[in-house]
Amino acid sequence: MNPKTLSVLALAIAALTLTACGEKKAETNTPKAAVAPSLELSANDVFTVAESTIQAGVTITGQLDALNHTSVQAQVGSNVAKVLVREGESVKAGQVLMLLATQDLSSRLRQAEAALASAKAEAILAKAVQERNELLYKEHYVSDIDYKRGVAEALARAENVKAQESLVAIARKALNDAVVNSPMNGIIAKRYVQAGQTVAMNAPLFDIVDLTELELTAIIPAEQVAALKVGQSVIFTVQGFSESFTGKVSRINPVAEAGTRAVAFYAKVPNPQLTLKAGLFVQGRLAISNSETGLVIPNTAIRYDEQKQPYVWTLAQQKLIKQVVSLGTVDNTRNQTLIKTGLKAGDVVVLAQLTAQVANMPIKMAE
Repeated sequence: MNPKTLSVLALAIAALTLTACGEKKAETNTPKAAVAPSLELSANDVFTVAESTIQAGVTITGQLDALNHTSVQAQVGSNVAKVLVREGESVKAGQVLMLLATQDLSSRLRQAEAALASAKAEAILAKAVQERNELLYKEHYVSDIDYKRGVAEALARAENVKAQESLVAIARKALNDAVVNSPMNGIIAKRYVQAGQTVAMNAPLFDIVDLTELELTAIIPAEQVAALKVGQSVIFTVQGFSESFTGKVSRINPVAEAGTRAVAFYAKVPNPQLTLKAGLFVQGRLAISNSETGLVIPNTAIRYDEQKQPYVWTLAQQKLIKQVVSLGTVDNTRNQTLIKTGLKAGDVVVLAQLTAQVANMPIKMAE
């Protein structure tokens, strides 16, 4: 190949090389299309609007106590002969709980009965003397003073019989009280005595509670008192129990508590299975309005603009749309609100906290 041909070939190769480099550089400098910003939400960040029942309520805390309870006390002083029940045992009305020693009590009864018999004999004699003197008085064989003395003696002996009868009744009751019976159906909550112990009159022996119906004592804030009515339902939970329990308001304290100005109320709680125990602390809600059915959403979905107008963020065609709403009943105890207007069933509202700048922003749901 001659030198002229080589020169032409070299120039051609150089031209091709420059052209290729220019095309590559042009491709590198071509600007890419801008990617629109989007917001990624998870399933926990949204809520699908649906019909539900709502009822305004207020959160309460309180304590359960036995509605019916009693303290059994000794009606007579004596030594404890035998205790027949223990704490936690169920008892029936009239069931024997304890026996007291009866030796001294029996002796006192016999003494009282003997004194009564003597009093009756003296009364009979005094009455006979008084009747004889009455006959002699009519015949003027007995002076007026002796006659009146006989009448007074007969009356005194008759009154002494009544007094001795009372002492016999007291002694017999004391002997009967040596057998201590349960005054009600219930459960032994506390036993204060042991066999061999000496108890005085009115000493506490047992505490008995009836758990078939409990009473919840709770307080309600002053601003909610106007809505509190007898018969309202109370729903509550107790630590350690998975289920919830119900009661009805039965009494309302007429005086607010000093300092807090809260008002105490009392609710009867049926407990036929004896599931709940007296003394437990509870948490719950008190319904303060009638129930309504409508579109209900979580309170966390509701925002307010500068004019205090409520609104929500909704998802429409994969974009965020600001939607003004009007609110109905609010139940803060269950974190939900009734929506009167602005939404329909099936709408999706956003629970996550967003700013006004996200309006119309595309949404991507996380997998």
